[in-house]
Amino acid sequence: MAQPISALAPKVQVSSDGLEATLTFKIPDGKNDVPKFTAAQLLGFLNSANVTFGIDQDALARLANNPVYGRAIKVAEGTAQVQGTPGYFEYHFDTNFNRKPTIRPDGTADYMSIKTIETVQEGDVIATYHPAIQGSRGMSVRGQILEPKPVRDLPPLIGRGFDRSSDNLTYTAKVTGKIEVNQGKINISPVHEVQGDVGIETGNIKFNGDVIVHGGVHDGAVIDAAGNVIIHGLIEDCDIRTGKDLFLLSGVKGNEKTIIECRGSITAQFVEYAIITCSGNITADYLFKSKISCDGKLELNGNNASIIGGFVSAVQGIEVNDIGNSFGTITTVAVGVDIERAAQYEILAKKIAAINSNVEKIKKGIEEFDKLGEERGINYKEDPRRMQLLRVRIRDEAVVLEETKKLNRMKEVILSGKDATIKVYRRMHAGCNISVDDHHVAITESHDNVEIEKSEEGIRLVKINKG
Repeated sequence: MAQPISALAPKVQVSSDGLEATLTFKIPDGKNDVPKFTAAQLLGFLNSANVTFGIDQDALARLANNPVYGRAIKVAEGTAQVQGTPGYFEYHFDTNFNRKPTIRPDGTADYMSIKTIETVQEGDVIATYHPAIQGSRGMSVRGQILEPKPVRDLPPLIGRGFDRSSDNLTYTAKVTGKIEVNQGKINISPVHEVQGDVGIETGNIKFNGDVIVHGGVHDGAVIDAAGNVIIHGLIEDCDIRTGKDLFLLSGVKGNEKTIIECRGSITAQFVEYAIITCSGNITADYLFKSKISCDGKLELNGNNASIIGGFVSAVQGIEVNDIGNSFGTITTVAVGVDIERAAQYEILAKKIAAINSNVEKIKKGIEEFDKLGEERGINYKEDPRRMQLLRVRIRDEAVVLEETKKLNRMKEVILSGKDATIKVYRRMHAGCNISVDDHHVAITESHDNVEIEKSEEGIRLVKINKG
């Protein structure tokens, strides 16, 4: 008995994206006559499977004349939707910087590879906006419209130091200075740039922004900047104060006369005979006979990564190849929070509490004036005694606000040093004095490849696993 034609009909398959349909003819079993289907019948099978768009009539005609068995043959193809392009800004300046030195093949650190800021000139085109381009619809082989994902335009850039064209497509610097972009906001701020050295000829520099010195700094000069300071040449016999980061690309020869105060982080090729206070991290090649204190982490890079002589303190920890040297040079290294810093925190907290107590007394005094005035029907608001109390209250409240900011900062620093350790990847020589928080130890023999941490018994040296 012959099988019904529906049982022998080719299988219609549609791809998951709806853009392709195929026919697969069953392989003959040799027991029954192989039916022939006309192109019209094949079209009918497709229509029964709701395939109505993009049908290849020539392919149907070929399959009607010469069926292909056991293999899917494409007979219909839809039109894919074209996705649009969202609006985007093209920046004509670098937005990513390498703030750490690259390590040369010989293991030394290349501090001149550091790039810290980008500058532009007045009139430079700093950004171009490319508007969104909407996509186009497609059609599946089943006649379904395929919508592209909607794309949006971005709002115009905001910030300062630049102009934009009337169509919001072109952005141009209206001042010369440092440019930076952050979350779609562009700022161009002033930069004080010195092409040569800073010294007797130039005088001291005090600037409310970033300072770039292409030469060195010497002869007792002072640089006091609210922003970043980048110095390409050697610095010696000078004072430097920064509100942000400090980059010393040729290092420091302090001659015990250079004082550096940095509220950000410091990157220096090397430091010799200098006094440094840093609120952030310090990255350098080596430190020699200097007095250094930082609230962050101290990381020394390259083959010469060493601390020799002096006093070095880093609240969040230290990573270095060598501490001290084979000559037994006395080297003092500390991490974590020492007793002195903890005591400063307690003193400041008590000071704030005392001022707050006084403010409360003053408030009560003012309230008593106001109450007495109500009882007597007299306005005491202009009374000199009340005015004096008010002035003292305003002054003390301002002091409390400022001192509380300091206290909170001190608390953050103290908490950040909770688990600080010293990692020595090569050798810690005899003659070193080590402190972790309020625990101290004098090193009388050399140790290789150790991490120094605090334990219940005191200071513990643990071998670093090189694996």
